[in-house]
Amino acid sequence: MKSTKRRKGFLFKQYEGPFQTPFDKLFDIFKELITHTSGDFDEAIDWLRQLDKEFKLTTPAYTIDDFVADLKDKGYIREKVEFGGEGGVDITSKLEKALRQHALDQIFGKMRKGKSGNHKTNHQGGVTKIWAISETISTEIAWRK
Repeated sequence: MKSTKRRKGFLFKQYEGPFQTPFDKLFDIFKELITHTSGDFDEAIDWLRQLDKEFKLTTPAYTIDDFVADLKDKGYIREKVEFGGEGGVDITSKLEKALRQHALDQIFGKMRKGKSGNHKTNHQGGVTKIWAISETISTEIAWRK
């Protein structure tokens, strides 16, 4: 006969975070780096490559070059061509919007609604003002209980 006793206690296992695509994981890091480099795309990608060497952020199936190609495909960056054959990369308004949203999420993301305060008062203000002809209508209104 089998025992019907249930075991009590905790069961521990390895933490598995929410699933992120390789692009999403690198994009989160990239947004931080582009902010710290004041919008310098080339420097941010250089830093990302250094972090990749140290922490193995990418795989052979998805490299930093694939990430840059995805940034172009998704409209976050565009190539610029200057006179004289030199060029570079510009960030687009779509990336700027994502950076602003990321900054707001960092600042205000963990704010929660607090308890309502106790703002009742048992007395009213004692100062009123008599309306003069030269004043506009909005200053003549005095509210009383």
